[in-house]
Amino acid sequence: MTRRRTYDTPVRAVVLDAYGQPQLADVPGPERSLEVLACGLCGSDVEKIGSAPAGTVLGHEVVVRTASGREALIHHLPCGACARCRAGHESTCERFREPTIVPGGFAERVLATAGVAVPDGVDDARATMVEPLACVLRGAAQVPRGRVLVVGNGFVGRLFAAVLERRGDEVFAIDADPRRAGRAPDGPVDAAVVCAAGGGDTALAAVEPGGTVLVFADAATLPADLLYRRELTVVGSRSATPEAMRDAASLLPELDLPEPLVLPLDRFAEGLDLFRRREALKVVFRP
Repeated sequence: MTRRRTYDTPVRAVVLDAYGQPQLADVPGPERSLEVLACGLCGSDVEKIGSAPAGTVLGHEVVVRTASGREALIHHLPCGACARCRAGHESTCERFREPTIVPGGFAERVLATAGVAVPDGVDDARATMVEPLACVLRGAAQVPRGRVLVVGNGFVGRLFAAVLERRGDEVFAIDADPRRAGRAPDGPVDAAVVCAAGGGDTALAAVEPGGTVLVFADAATLPADLLYRRELTVVGSRSATPEAMRDAASLLPELDLPEPLVLPLDRFAEGLDLFRRREALKVVFRP
């Protein structure tokens, strides 16, 4: 039997309208709710604008206030018991697709759900980085140590670079936007991480025979013949697990990461425009 969800006072949120465009509006507030302190804008949020159903509230990099302090909410919860979960592929679990952040992080309040404690000394805006960092940690675990190229030097690319450098890798980073170009490799690399749509060809061209390519963004079509002849390993990684969230919360204070642009929720359109024009590396909104 499905439990009927009840609601209390409406809350302000950024809601997609009939054309899929974000507008500030009132939505029903969950009865068992938590106060949202900050929510980061993710590239996957931007991809959904214009295509997600009307009434959608985006946002999953969420920090909330709880009775015991502050928490970064867990975006998806695997069952932890099925064959896929036991094999380490939690993001393919049947339960994983169920939403946990309701109505969405770009709102004043969200339904009470699972989260991980935010360390003292980490401000609310920076704490929104726990979720994307957790995604990166899970992906980085599949990258062999050595010389690594990050293709796409946006915010997620910077997270990968910070994590890989911390473990001792020699990291290179390139980007189609010259304003974000890092240090290009001076020869073949052992592995490449695709953090930009369509970056697959660039990654393949840089990896030496027998190397590894981690697909963290849409890599378009990877040529099977090239993979075969150069004996390359291609792996994919998507989203984060509760364990990765806990690890990310512990690691975050130790990383040197770019400061986000912080704006109030009623300036969502401005922040979205700056992100799309690549004028802001990371945008975080406060209700």
